[in-house]
Amino acid sequence: MSSATRPSRSRAVVRRWLPAGVAAVGAAVGAAPPAAAAPAHCTSPARPVTVAYERLPGVPANATSLDVYVPAGCRARSRRAPVVVWVHGGGYHRGDKAGNVADKRRLFNTRGWLFVSVNYRLTRPGSPVSARYPDHYRDVAAAVAWTRRAIGPFGGDPSRIALLGHSAGADIVSNVVTNPAWLGGQGLGLASVRCAGPFDTAGFDKTRVPAASREQRQWRAALGNDPAYAVDTSATLLARAGTGIPPTLTVVRGGVLRRSIETGFAARLMALGVPAGTIDASSLTHAEVSNRIGAPGDTVMTPPLVRFLRGCFAR
Repeated sequence: MSSATRPSRSRAVVRRWLPAGVAAVGAAVGAAPPAAAAPAHCTSPARPVTVAYERLPGVPANATSLDVYVPAGCRARSRRAPVVVWVHGGGYHRGDKAGNVADKRRLFNTRGWLFVSVNYRLTRPGSPVSARYPDHYRDVAAAVAWTRRAIGPFGGDPSRIALLGHSAGADIVSNVVTNPAWLGGQGLGLASVRCAGPFDTAGFDKTRVPAASREQRQWRAALGNDPAYAVDTSATLLARAGTGIPPTLTVVRGGVLRRSIETGFAARLMALGVPAGTIDASSLTHAEVSNRIGAPGDTVMTPPLVRFLRGCFAR
């Protein structure tokens, strides 16, 4: 990975890119008014189209599959629709692409955007197909590559992909958009993702998290076959100027250390000239950061995320 540097853009330039209601690092977004009403002419389908984005020997097909939710009933448009790709959490060892997505798919589909929810191999000690480093990152990179390659026939725009994730999914997303190796293995650069939203993980800098913590136990189980995983999978430490890292939105919440790690990630991106913003999610639990996206009446996650994505897709 190149360590070349380039002059950083000014904070003023970065602040101008970020839509109203999304704060550059150093200031956080408080409760915002509800998002504007979604277009009534688009609806979300009852069932997705499920596709295997890669097939691996001995690995169940569902483990490397994704669900595509295509908005229905939309008026004819002059260009293909943006695509939101979602990576679920679950501590690297549990979770599924179908979990907790009903509000998300409605939120994005009713705005005319495609929604793609991704499965990846999970770490399940004792299983012959248990995932280890770097399986999780390679899988999500492969899902992005499939989306770039195959979303056109669904009406999606492969040049306008937002990659979002929560918890372990946020950790994976942050690695995929800061370490050129994973998308590079698919023949893609980091700029193939238009913007990113890794939401609520201390994994941005694993070197700062106590060795006895639950997070470190999960990371050791999933990533510990790399003795240097704490450095090799920490997005704050991986980020380099000139590599094409996309504009990024994250959240700040939790205890003092977690907030410092999350703020530090955004600050690192800003220092490299990458547009980066934060949502003040201090009023939410870890689970609520994901659960509130698209939930009726939400004023914390949904409005700033929608504004961020509109700015991202309009560029």
